[in-house]
Amino acid sequence: MYKKVFSVIFFLAIVLSAISQSYVTLHEDCNFQGKSYYLEAGNHRLYQMKIGNDRLSSIQIPFGFKVTIYADDNFSGISKTFTENISCLEPEWNNMASSIVVENTNYLQGNLSDYVVFYNDCYSKGFSRSLRPGIYKGTDLGELKNNISSFNIFGNLRVRVFINNENASGYYNNFDSDQSCLGNSYNDKISSLVIEYKPDLPGNTTGLSNGKFATFYAECSYSGNALRLMPGYYSGEKLGILKYSIASVEIPAHLRVKVFINNDNLNGQSATLSENSSCLDYNLRNKIGSLVVEEKEGGNYGGGNNIPVTETVMIYSDANYRGQSVSVLPGTYTTMALAGGFPDNALSSIKVPSGFRVVLYESENFRGKSFTISESRSGFTAAWNDKISSFVVYRN
Repeated sequence: MYKKVFSVIFFLAIVLSAISQSYVTLHEDCNFQGKSYYLEAGNHRLYQMKIGNDRLSSIQIPFGFKVTIYADDNFSGISKTFTENISCLEPEWNNMASSIVVENTNYLQGNLSDYVVFYNDCYSKGFSRSLRPGIYKGTDLGELKNNISSFNIFGNLRVRVFINNENASGYYNNFDSDQSCLGNSYNDKISSLVIEYKPDLPGNTTGLSNGKFATFYAECSYSGNALRLMPGYYSGEKLGILKYSIASVEIPAHLRVKVFINNDNLNGQSATLSENSSCLDYNLRNKIGSLVVEEKEGGNYGGGNNIPVTETVMIYSDANYRGQSVSVLPGTYTTMALAGGFPDNALSSIKVPSGFRVVLYESENFRGKSFTISESRSGFTAAWNDKISSFVVYRN
């Protein structure tokens, strides 16, 4: 009896530890036993899987991840997709996987083409960084704190800026369009900011008429700091200062919201909201750490095939758009690691959408020889293959 109880506790401990991570765990034996290996989001050929060929028996898959396994190397042969833990692969798949694709949809928010690019110099020059909808305190802005001179808005977004306040509170001003050079009142004085979806109709301040986004407030009676969010996954990081600080919510008829209580990684105890609440009850008020906004019809989380993935640059570790891959937005990447942990001196192919331009450098911090490309490349010459250590992405 003692052994059975211990086994159950051990099993639960493994599962609970895995779902809080930002990676998938592969196991050589069923029931999450045997040697284990961690894989982050990306395409992993046989030599990148870490686990031996035809050795995979069980998989721990955190909330929001999707895993596709292939019978043959190089993502070929028959395949099967999983979105939740698999304690033991069925006989026809047990010890049969030779390549694997891991996708993390937790950070897909509404539309991948919706973001704002901020620059520390006027006229879209200098250090740059792209930010998606969310609340960004001074600590979140990093080098951009009190160092923003211009920005470009892509999508139906609004930028709310706070002057000399790092907590996104106090006096603010809204910008609904690009700013080529901020005036003296705002240049190098933005200490925190909010990016949200703006109403489509003039004078609509709640967003209820078009049903495209839910609005979350820091105080009851729909007051205090607010954030509009379209369908998508929002971890605690994306909620910014509203993490564990949501007191009221407005939800249009076409949407519902799944909220996670005392957890900022989209798992654990949850509740579903499908209507307005001027003041959340004690069990939810100031306890929501992460959430999912979804369409009621069909459960569309803003991910899947409707996402225009061509609106981001994709870099790959192998030629022909294979191997480890990362999606990158416009910005300056002084090291390859800043691009989602992509390895140094490993870039072998790149997809560049129309209207984008990428400048590659052979050394970190944009030093050494440079190479500018404005279209996709399935491979590079020996002079540039596996030779990139930093790069800059521009969007015209």
